Amino acid sequence: MNDGRARFGTTQDLARHSAAAVLCAATCFGLPVVVATVRAESTIALCRDPAPGDAAVGAFCTGLDKDESGDKAGALADFERAAALQPEMPEPHLMLGIAYADEQDYVRAIREYDLYLAAVPENPAAWSNRAHAYFKLGDLAAARADIDRAAQLAPDERTIIENRIVIARQSADWPTVVSDASHLLEQFPNDAALRLERGKALANLDAFESAREDFDRAVVLSPSAEAYYFRGRIHYELGRDDAAIYDFSKAIELDAELVDAYRRRAFAEYRQQRYLGAAQDCAEYARLRPEDGEGYYCRGIMLSRAGDQDAAIADYRRAIELAQSPSMAGNAWYGVGLCHERAQRMTEAIAAYRKAVELYPDQAQARAALERLTKPK
Repeated sequence: MNDGRARFGTTQDLARHSAAAVLCAATCFGLPVVVATVRAESTIALCRDPAPGDAAVGAFCTGLDKDESGDKAGALADFERAAALQPEMPEPHLMLGIAYADEQDYVRAIREYDLYLAAVPENPAAWSNRAHAYFKLGDLAAARADIDRAAQLAPDERTIIENRIVIARQSADWPTVVSDASHLLEQFPNDAALRLERGKALANLDAFESAREDFDRAVVLSPSAEAYYFRGRIHYELGRDDAAIYDFSKAIELDAELVDAYRRRAFAEYRQQRYLGAAQDCAEYARLRPEDGEGYYCRGIMLSRAGDQDAAIADYRRAIELAQSPSMAGNAWYGVGLCHERAQRMTEAIAAYRKAVELYPDQAQARAALERLTKPK
């Protein structure tokens, strides 16, 4: 689903959950994008036998020693001095790019990488590093162009391919994620993180059984909360609610603050008509994320199904107070209307449905309810 939420099941209660499953584009787990610090042989040779009296090379090599010893500030000062003394020497610009990226000054990092790559375009690590900086600035197109160039130069370099996986994931380019993860898995078949990456991408391509195979393997290799959580998502999509509940429970057991696992387990419990247990999971979500109206909206659904319409309305109203968009508020007002209708309070139900449509004109269920309740008899 394109907003990152899973499908529930019925159309009457659960208005906001769309039809396709999206397993985490870039925000919840997965490989990080990293800086490659591979040194070229020319750099090593430069410092192995520096020309006597070459102050720029001396400053640069001293900076490398300081960088290796952990003196980042001293290294940065030496690299800046080397670049000032001999601007045409490319190596200080590469190390300045890395240093500025470490300080999260990605604009300056890109400028330094530009200078280096103009002189040394054959270094794949530099292209990957500039891709990293563009990625951090949110320029996915530039990041992708650079990481593709790096991969052309070093098609089997793991750090570079993993960086492309991250950039492709952020862009929802699932075929590239699958292709690159598969390429690395040929070399590292027992890497659980790569199994998870490929499994999530396959799920986003609706290849649920293939995704489940990767998640099964990830659970065996590294039985983490993440692995159980994503396998639970697949079981849910395949209608295997008991298996989904088991996996979400294991994820929670391993990480009690994995907030979305409570909500996902509530979805599966809902389909099993375990409304009170689902309401408890929604409450835990609300406790862990009190600023998010989703937990109250979720519990409102469950309590209404359990028959406690007034308690459900109270939760829906809290969700409305916390709503971050008209659509979220409109969906919660639809829930209020549904509760009133179930309690046979038709005047209040009509008013709530009208409020839902007013805030969120695309709330088709509220619109249909209004037509049904106001149709002349």
